[in-house]
Amino acid sequence: MLIETLTDEEARVLGTLAEKSLATPEYYPLTLNSLRNACNQKSSREPVTEYGDDTVAQALAGLKRKCLVTFIPYGSGGQHKFRHFLEDPRFNLHKPDIAVLAVLLLRGGQTLNEIKLRTATLHGFANLEETEAVLERLASQPEPLTELLPKRPGWKEPRWRDRICPRAEILHSEAVQIDPVAHASQGGPDSIPEESEIVSLRRELAELRSEFAELKAVVDKIRSELY
Repeated sequence: MLIETLTDEEARVLGTLAEKSLATPEYYPLTLNSLRNACNQKSSREPVTEYGDDTVAQALAGLKRKCLVTFIPYGSGGQHKFRHFLEDPRFNLHKPDIAVLAVLLLRGGQTLNEIKLRTATLHGFANLEETEAVLERLASQPEPLTELLPKRPGWKEPRWRDRICPRAEILHSEAVQIDPVAHASQGGPDSIPEESEIVSLRRELAELRSEFAELKAVVDKIRSELY
């Protein structure tokens, strides 16, 4: 395979490097300390992590073996900075592709609108159609990197995921699941739809709050550039 399957930690590290290479190129490549802090950000990450240096270093070693990152020596103490190899010609990926993969690796499965909003600081897609075209191109490669999931109960619309990390197959929206058999033995079958509806409403509220926060960040960035 051109891009081997990643562990959860490798996906977070690779996604972080891809994100920072586009969002803050002036601070890229990243040191181990800055990479660890970026992996553990409280925003734009699902789930939020608390990686230590050893975890990040191990993920970097795995990504290096898979030819996805490179170590760049700097300073006099045997230190390194790190950069991803996704822009390498062998992958045939461009800035819009890397932006999409970054948000999928960092946050798992997402709707088309979420992807467009969350890539705004990495690459400004003109509209949903342009965003979808990139996702479809990545999905149609000989070794697909993305995949469209059909709409499921509780979803307002279908979602896209990456196909690089198995973690992405377990979407955030599926984190709370009800066992009908066990639940029926406690509260009866009539209570199942009610609890499922509550879970769905909570999920939609969380998604709306996340979208609002992402949109506010974009507006603040544009405002700072104008004034």
